[in-house]
Amino acid sequence: MATLISSFTGDEARARVLAAYERALAFWPQPREERDVETAFGTTRVHTYGADGGGTPVVLLHGQSASPTEWAPHVAALAEGRMVYAVDRVGEPGHSTQTAPIRTQDETAAWLEEVLAGLGLERAHLVGHSYGGWVALNHASRAPGRVASVAVYDPPRALAPLKAGFVLGAIASLVGGAGFRYRWFEKIIGGTGAPAGQAEAQTRFTVEALGGFRVRLLPPPEMADEELATIEAPALVLLGGESRVHDARRAAERARVIPDVRVEVVPGADHGIPVELFNSRVPEFVREVEDGRAARA
Repeated sequence: MATLISSFTGDEARARVLAAYERALAFWPQPREERDVETAFGTTRVHTYGADGGGTPVVLLHGQSASPTEWAPHVAALAEGRMVYAVDRVGEPGHSTQTAPIRTQDETAAWLEEVLAGLGLERAHLVGHSYGGWVALNHASRAPGRVASVAVYDPPRALAPLKAGFVLGAIASLVGGAGFRYRWFEKIIGGTGAPAGQAEAQTRFTVEALGGFRVRLLPPPEMADEELATIEAPALVLLGGESRVHDARRAAERARVIPDVRVEVVPGADHGIPVELFNSRVPEFVREVEDGRAARA
């Protein structure tokens, strides 16, 4: 059982990863607050920003071997008129602590449902990047009661298989040195328009995380058409047109199985979130959902 629990590789690795985490987190807007939510799978750290302006809160779900630090360029735009909660997922390198394995899609949804309940959120817009996008779509399918909408960017295996080159690179990154990991991750993310210092700090964090943390989470299975078809909440799917992770056009076609979805393949974008486009499209989509104007496109 213990082997199914994610962990740091040692005390020194933990110190290095968390120091890189704090350097990347310094780019978040202020004031930022932190909360810990107890779940059956461990303690989940949540970073909060914004004020209750009457809008339904946004919950941010980061990618694998990433952390809430990756949302630094997006938080302020998403917090207009509402609170933003960035979840530090259990089983990932950060300040959450996993105590029980997450082995199935149902257990993934059960963990996030406990987090939403612990935060006192009756409704929330789920926003996810990469693996976090898979988590958001999985939740909208399996535990839709609190989901006001779901917006995702480049969710791996939710809509299309992983490219062979990405899989080989990911394996090599686990055995290669820090220099190799840095170059590989930088290539996968591509240009995003994020401030140079913030982008550098986030890449450094992920490089440390890949070398210093053992992830023991459910590999995201490709979602079946039947699962996607059960998502009733309005959905926005943004895909990097040049993504090295999966075939964006194949993913776009499968996304249309979701009943109320708008899909956009972003020309020239890779797996990293294009800051300007994301900070325009997602807040606009959230406002339209709340105004009752979201529709399939």
